[in-house]
Amino acid sequence: MGKQNLAIIGTGEVPTGTFPERSQWDIIYETCITAVKDAGIHKNDVEAVVTVAPQAQPQITAEISFGKIPEELGLKGCRDVCICNAGGSSTSNCLRLAEQLIDSGKAKVVLIPHVTVHSTILLPDLINFFAKAGIDLQWEYPFGTTYNGIIAMMTRRYMHDSGTTEEQMASVVVSMRKWAALDPNSIFFNKAVPPVEKILSSGMVSSPLHKRECNVLADGGGAMVVTSAETAKKMGVPAAYKLAESSRYFSAFTTTRNNDDVLAGFRDATQEALNSAGISKEDINIWNMYLAYPVGHPMFMEAVGLCKPGEAGKAFMDGHTWPGGKWPWSTIGDAIGRGHTGSGVSMATYIETARQLMGKAGQRQVPGADYVFQNTSGGSGMNFIATIWGRNI
Repeated sequence: MGKQNLAIIGTGEVPTGTFPERSQWDIIYETCITAVKDAGIHKNDVEAVVTVAPQAQPQITAEISFGKIPEELGLKGCRDVCICNAGGSSTSNCLRLAEQLIDSGKAKVVLIPHVTVHSTILLPDLINFFAKAGIDLQWEYPFGTTYNGIIAMMTRRYMHDSGTTEEQMASVVVSMRKWAALDPNSIFFNKAVPPVEKILSSGMVSSPLHKRECNVLADGGGAMVVTSAETAKKMGVPAAYKLAESSRYFSAFTTTRNNDDVLAGFRDATQEALNSAGISKEDINIWNMYLAYPVGHPMFMEAVGLCKPGEAGKAFMDGHTWPGGKWPWSTIGDAIGRGHTGSGVSMATYIETARQLMGKAGQRQVPGADYVFQNTSGGSGMNFIATIWGRNI
């Protein structure tokens, strides 16, 4: 925590979906060029590139790690380059690295890109990667534990403890899909929002998780241009300002994770960030959550005191988190609504935070959005990073 000095001034993104004809470099070119143009700068103003590490894509990861992006984009002002891998919280850490480069005077403007193309990865390789990533190879992997299985157990425990019904859990998906239907970059853009009954009638994947409550792997990418708060103010451009941050680490694997510690981490990191920003949770206009699966959303809502324990499911069912509701929530629909692009969901969520505060969110625009709460988590939920972003500083 402490005084922050970072502003997002430009974003670029491509639609999420299955596009095997769209190469990783096609996505990098498009998103980075768009972000630079959106920031109103020249490409040679970029003095550092800090990239979100792609998951399960060793060749592009190696090319990025060894400095290919500045060369490909012709960034003649670039002074340094690096790549960061912290799973789903990679983008948060890229922003931290960018802030350090800016504060130390090593760079005035930093480009942060991400790319993922799942559709060209052989299915056995994709299955094997996600069977091992964030899974304990001694105690979990031999028994065939999967992310769907892990989250199913968490969901069952939460439903037991809170009294939340299957219908209320399915309502979280309804909320996410309502936002996704308004997002041109979502895999579900302009598609009918499935009602609770349709969600619960979809195939059972791992009880109590149905098919429509799980993630769809997809291709996608995005990029952000960041600079100091002072520079953004001088430029006079729309910006999203980082106001505060806090975090908690839980454990690498679910078998060593205490659920009470997770709830306390949600609560304490969120409150610390709010306190550092000098605001309260009542001041937050958008809760832009990245929790991947449905269960994390009601757990978080209750943990931070937005509602009483056991009442979050009803809040989702009653439409309080929908477009036009009192708690605009995950306004791209999280991974459930956007499509899961590995470590890139956190990038998409930060881009959405910036767009909302810049007034560029289109049909999803929340009127009068001055403060956005934004989180990320990595692995199977190894950590929780809470940040507060504002329209002004």
